[in-house]
Amino acid sequence: MKLESKVPCIPKQGVMSFEDWLAGRRARRESGNLVAPEVIRRKASSSDRRLRSQFNGDRGLPFTATEELQGRS
Repeated sequence: MKLESKVPCIPKQGVMSFEDWLAGRRARRESGNLVAPEVIRRKASSSDRRLRSQFNGDRGLPFTATEELQGRS
């Protein structure tokens, strides 16, 4: 039995298109949400002082939804 995957394959020769990367990102997030909570960023860590100084008071870069990335190319 062969299952059809929603995740595009990375070509052996060449480069994966941005659209295929977006489709794969969406599929990975959907499958990941089945087994773990959507937000997995820690509330605090021992590196907070360094992280907050690098990211203007935040602990890291903000998450950009896949739908927002589709407008960029």
